Amino acid sequence: MALLYGCRELAERHSWRLSIAHVHHGLRGREADRDRAFVAEHARRLGLPFRERRVDARGAARRLHLSLEAGARHVRYEALIDMARGAGAALIATAHQKDDLAESHLMARGRRGGLARLAGPREKRADGVVRPLLSVSRAQILEFLAARGVNFRRDASNGSLRFDRNRVRREIAAAPEDRRDRLAASAAEHAAARARLDEEFERRVRPHLHFGPGATLADAAFLAACPRDLARRAISEAAAPFARPGRPSFTGREREAILDRLAGGRDFRFEAGRRVRVERRGTLLRVAASGREAAAPAGRV
Repeated sequence: MALLYGCRELAERHSWRLSIAHVHHGLRGREADRDRAFVAEHARRLGLPFRERRVDARGAARRLHLSLEAGARHVRYEALIDMARGAGAALIATAHQKDDLAESHLMARGRRGGLARLAGPREKRADGVVRPLLSVSRAQILEFLAARGVNFRRDASNGSLRFDRNRVRREIAAAPEDRRDRLAASAAEHAAARARLDEEFERRVRPHLHFGPGATLADAAFLAACPRDLARRAISEAAAPFARPGRPSFTGREREAILDRLAGGRDFRFEAGRRVRVERRGTLLRVAASGREAAAPAGRV
């Protein structure tokens, strides 16, 4: 609601054309129906177009072999991107805020995540998702809403300790403000490092990746000579077209094993999770789907 009303106040200044998109995950029955009605009513009051999708998050999680959280996230963004396309919208704004950044960072620490995980959600993604409130705290958001007399609804599932994020959220909520600030600052430092890596990757490495219809090809010797962080990013990008929906291409351990083989300079063949195959033959590195997941043979690149 803070994101909605903040965007509404700034729309004329920035010549924004706003639409509201709501996703019903089919998980919370009448409570979710009331959420939908609440959002639709605010859209009516503000005179903004209202778009909605009802998705089967539980069914998607089963079908894709994901946790309920991951399955819901996958179908939610799928629905938002589809609605944005229908609205002719270039950007999709979501209300992730400073405490979400701290949560993601703390979870990544616990799971020994790499730079991308430690940096937390991106301010802007390649698919048009933007998160303009990442530097804004929950307390500031509540103050903004109170000053304007804007009501909001609470998602009861946010209190369920079945979900890892909710347990971390409770830990952060009980922490002193200075600890939350330190976590957010650490995430911001990692985000800045990720941004520098992104820039270097786009400039130096992406031109050496050739994406074909069935495989990604690259110069193996070039990647082996790259700094480890750049080679790690290159391997992940090369495999991304063949990843299962909602899942990364490799586990961290698999990715490191591939990099070790690449640095060894010898030919190799590595299958990650029976989903992605990485092969080196001389100077050529080929990344493609494996086994029954294999796509049509790659054309010349």
